[in-house]
Amino acid sequence: MSRQGSILSGCREQLVWVPSAGVGLSGVLHLPAGVSRPVLFLHGFTGNKTESGRLYTDMARVLCDAGYAALRFDFRCHGDSPLPFEEFRISLAVEDARNAAGFLKNVPEVDGTRFGVVGLSMGGGVAVSLAAGREDVGALVLLSPALDWPELFQRARGFFRAEEGYVYWGPNRMREVYALETMNFSVMGLAEEIKAPTLIIHSVDDMVVPISQAKRFYEKLKVEKKFIEIEHGGHVFDDYNVRRRIEQEVLDWVKRHL
Repeated sequence: MSRQGSILSGCREQLVWVPSAGVGLSGVLHLPAGVSRPVLFLHGFTGNKTESGRLYTDMARVLCDAGYAALRFDFRCHGDSPLPFEEFRISLAVEDARNAAGFLKNVPEVDGTRFGVVGLSMGGGVAVSLAAGREDVGALVLLSPALDWPELFQRARGFFRAEEGYVYWGPNRMREVYALETMNFSVMGLAEEIKAPTLIIHSVDDMVVPISQAKRFYEKLKVEKKFIEIEHGGHVFDDYNVRRRIEQEVLDWVKRHL
């Protein structure tokens, strides 16, 4: 592991390479003074460790200022991490999340007995996969979580095309075989395996992932839970005041349970 860092608001921010399946994932580690409990951030499909409008950067800094360590990283085929996007499949993200959790828990400056997980969109589904059955996840936060991909791909049929072994949408393409794997990803059946107190935040006007997915999952949870329904903000909460509210809600949840 190599580190290069700076100090901001009393927190160190270090560039790190997180080992996963023989490659290094590009990450940023936020470290407050002293030993702290850690929080792992999992980004969305085609997103990165900064997330839209610096959602994850800002949120990690809020947590760090409150005394919590945080790790933001790019899944393989995303951001600054290795492999072209066309090689992506959902199983890579699940594997990367598990390896990043192991890395974070073993950072000398953190207390890795318990950790929190924040997942946005695809990262929400990956977070559920990571947390299912684990006793060491102390707090789970799902933001606009994409939990049932077969439903999502049915909704998005008009936005992509399959051609010569690839699936294209916008500037991106995936190998068709990997896209099919991702299309079949669902964590709806894992709700009862979640042991961590779970906070779900979703906007009514999310046009990417319907809020109904989050509500179905929430009803199945058997742990302490809280659902926050945002009236406007879309998939990534594109509103200044909404962002500040969400940061506070996430911080309060982490303080309460981690």
